[in-house]
Amino acid sequence: MRLSLLSLLFFLCCFSSNLLAQTAPAAAGGGKVTGVVVDSASAKPVEFATISLISAASGKPVDGTITNAQGQFTLPNVAHGTYTLSVSFLGFDAKTLPAFSLTEANKTVHFPNIGLKASATKLKEVTVVGEKPLVEDKGDKLVYNAENDASNQGTTASDVLRKVPSVTVDADGNVQLRGSSNLRVLINGKPSSILANNLAEALKQIPSDIIRNVEVITSPSAKYDAEGTAGIINIITKKNSLQGVNGQVSATAGNRGRYTNGSLNARRGKFGANASLSLYGNNNHSEASLTRTPKLADISYLRQEGTSRQLNNGLYSQLGFTFDPDTLNTFNLEFGTYRNRFRGTRFQRTEDNRGIQLYDLNNRWNGSGLDMNFGYTHTFKPQQELSVLAQVNRGNSHDIYDNSIMTLENAFVSRQLNDNDAPNREKTFQLDYTQTFKNASRLELGLKSILRDATSNAQYNFFRPGKADSLAISNFDFDQDVYATYLTYAFSLKKKYNFNLGSRYEFTNTKGVFLNTAKNEPDLVRSSFKNDYQNFIPSVTVSRTFKQIHTVKASYTQRIQRPQIWYLNPFMQQEDPNNVYQGNPELDAELTHAYELGYNTYFKTTSINASLFYRQTDNAIQQINREAGPNVILTTPENIAKNKVYGVSLSGSTKPVPKWSISPNFNLSYVDLKGETLSNSGLQYNLSLNTSYEFSKGITAQFYGNYNSPTQTAQGEWGSYFFSNVSIKKKFLKDKASLSLNVGNPFNKTLRFTSTINTPAFVQESINANFARRIGVTFNYSFGKMDSAQRQKKSIQNDDAMGGGK
Repeated sequence: MRLSLLSLLFFLCCFSSNLLAQTAPAAAGGGKVTGVVVDSASAKPVEFATISLISAASGKPVDGTITNAQGQFTLPNVAHGTYTLSVSFLGFDAKTLPAFSLTEANKTVHFPNIGLKASATKLKEVTVVGEKPLVEDKGDKLVYNAENDASNQGTTASDVLRKVPSVTVDADGNVQLRGSSNLRVLINGKPSSILANNLAEALKQIPSDIIRNVEVITSPSAKYDAEGTAGIINIITKKNSLQGVNGQVSATAGNRGRYTNGSLNARRGKFGANASLSLYGNNNHSEASLTRTPKLADISYLRQEGTSRQLNNGLYSQLGFTFDPDTLNTFNLEFGTYRNRFRGTRFQRTEDNRGIQLYDLNNRWNGSGLDMNFGYTHTFKPQQELSVLAQVNRGNSHDIYDNSIMTLENAFVSRQLNDNDAPNREKTFQLDYTQTFKNASRLELGLKSILRDATSNAQYNFFRPGKADSLAISNFDFDQDVYATYLTYAFSLKKKYNFNLGSRYEFTNTKGVFLNTAKNEPDLVRSSFKNDYQNFIPSVTVSRTFKQIHTVKASYTQRIQRPQIWYLNPFMQQEDPNNVYQGNPELDAELTHAYELGYNTYFKTTSINASLFYRQTDNAIQQINREAGPNVILTTPENIAKNKVYGVSLSGSTKPVPKWSISPNFNLSYVDLKGETLSNSGLQYNLSLNTSYEFSKGITAQFYGNYNSPTQTAQGEWGSYFFSNVSIKKKFLKDKASLSLNVGNPFNKTLRFTSTINTPAFVQESINANFARRIGVTFNYSFGKMDSAQRQKKSIQNDDAMGGGK
């Protein structure tokens, strides 16, 4: 706690000093220059174009900036005089505008449509010397630039998400956004079959070295699918969009994992291709204990102690093609696949009213999947665009739990073998139309359908001395079809207020079929359910910018959370005979009202982001623990009524000196869970600090620390924990190569995670100590040449469903 309070004090001091610096009077200036930069062929905005203001008298630059996502730029506080404006961007011919003057009578000059023409000029080998800050606020989303964080090398996506503002990841890999686990995780704006069954385990399989950045969208507009009550996390992988032949290779060796990654990009003229392959293997070791104290006479005392090991091996690959016959048409086709093998062993000592027993638990899981995406975009005329998109995802998950129980004298007691095969299929079709008007307002509308089919085929084999072997079958087939249409309109009033209004209609059709073994029945018993519902989802965002550097934003939207097969599947996943997880096919969808008031500012080398938020979720889904038999506790998701969250989020970045960067992040929320029979409430917070320093000769050192306070659940709480990373990186071979040393949790050999469950029948306390000190060495090498930029392609974003996790 002392460490967390000191970190909090440091955080507040940074923000206070920056705010004081911000309030200093600005230098006097005479006028203002504004404008919009577009592609001359398609009239689409050009983001990140470089704007240089040049004095006509001296011919030297006197000011500059870059364009935003809408191609807009502003140069405030410009002294009276005569200037020229130079506009440039990689892949386009530079353009210099005619001279103009700023005077007392003509204080503002606006260039409404600066068109840049695509260039075919080949560039020589490029060395990028600029670097984005770790965290950027892009108005509708926060972006964490993972590729600029040296401590990420040789880790996994789960480790990367721990460093993203407003995101927390617990010991089992479960992800929360602002204290809520009801969110949607995408890869490159699209769903992936690797995330379909178990999000927590899937994130541990994605190497961090292929991740470019992570986007956090807490107030999605009506253009996004309505699901994900807390918001959307979008993982963007590294893809080079420049012409030429280029790529990179990297390899990591360490005590907890090994990773090998390679990527290759090729583009000539109208055709482009890119491919990547990642191979990974990691191992984990943990010790755990559990104590269950009864409150009722018919429940036994239980004490468990055990050790476990997990081995993960697999691959992740991607192949993509693009074809741009002209500046008005573009096609893209992508394929992605993954393979994974998980092996887990656990040896456990259990003591209860039956005496002492020894458990030998073995889990084998094989997963595989294929994602296919097609997109076509056509620009009819300037500022009108139509996109046709299609996507197919196919995945399969095969779980085997083999649990053997022995006495203390090593005599056989029983064995249970669970076998679950769970294929899933998803098809998506989407049509989008965008119209941009002369006054810079924008109309977007579209249609979308998502067709999901998930299956679980489970067998339970029981073996006991002196009894015949028995078999139970539980098959579950689940279909979910979503049909949606949306309309959004963005516009400005008096060049001060920006509005984004939208509405979305979704119709959901779900049905499930069960085939189960029943007592005294020779054949499988068939049962089914069906549920149809519709939702009208409004979204409103209003923002106002003051003095070009202060922006205030208010938003409201509704979100829904449809439970997927992980939450619905009645397959009984038995971690051990005393602790069982089972899905609940009777779950209803959640409905959330989300309000947010945000503020962001930037000045010199500092940016600050702050927001107040409130969420009210009806039919909130929580994991509930209850007695399911002698010494057996069943965990299952249930709708527990209302979940209210009041919170504040603060993040920012600053550079006290050019080579030193500091990025603090603080989230505080009050959670109020209320149901007919369960309720809980309390404060919880998260505090993190990421800082790096660039020494001479290409050496960079970085430190990251994160503290999470206890968090409330419907029946108890998760304990607090702290973790940290230290890394050092050396660049060489003209910055094409680098060698990094990364040490995870250098101050602690293990990370201890605790949880408490308090029910009318029992109190349960558990401790999980993961051997989390990780030491790894990573080599990275980039090669090839780059030419001009490629047009950005449209992609499907299925952000509508709750993926699940342990």
